[in-house]
Amino acid sequence: MGKEHAAALKAMALCRALSAVELDAIAAIVETREIAAGGELFREGDPGDGLYLIVAGEVNVFKRSPGGEHSLAKLGAGGVLGEMSLVTSEARSATGRALIDTRVLYLPAARFRALLEAGAIAAHKIVAAIAEVLARRLATMNGVVLGLAGAAGASGSPRGALKTQDLAALHRTMQVWSF
Repeated sequence: MGKEHAAALKAMALCRALSAVELDAIAAIVETREIAAGGELFREGDPGDGLYLIVAGEVNVFKRSPGGEHSLAKLGAGGVLGEMSLVTSEARSATGRALIDTRVLYLPAARFRALLEAGAIAAHKIVAAIAEVLARRLATMNGVVLGLAGAAGASGSPRGALKTQDLAALHRTMQVWSF
């Protein structure tokens, strides 16, 4: 399984900076998981216990609210989910559901942290790659929130000003939000 895992990892942007030896170190601790269409990889509120790399398939990441499910992202092959669990021990902030039969590589947080604490270069490179993923998500969210704030402010009404304040508060909250 190690060589198969290493080959799949090599195709992932998250692992692009890893050498062959470093890929092998990560391949030794990942697990392949098959999720049938409609199955959940994780649920909002679950412990953040690991990262998922999508090898094949498609996953919808969403939040539940009284008004229903709100999609945050649809990710396909090469997508990364649950990256915050490698950095923090916080509960999942969203749910990930397979839209079609999906194969992922699961990187358990406990095993990854052990590599990190041992000073493994591979683990440090993955942390740097996770920072890139989070930075891209934050930049995207900044654009969305600023666009919404501009639309709310353009209305010229006091109600528009309140919406702008609400959006500013949302923006501050979203800066630390990831799934």
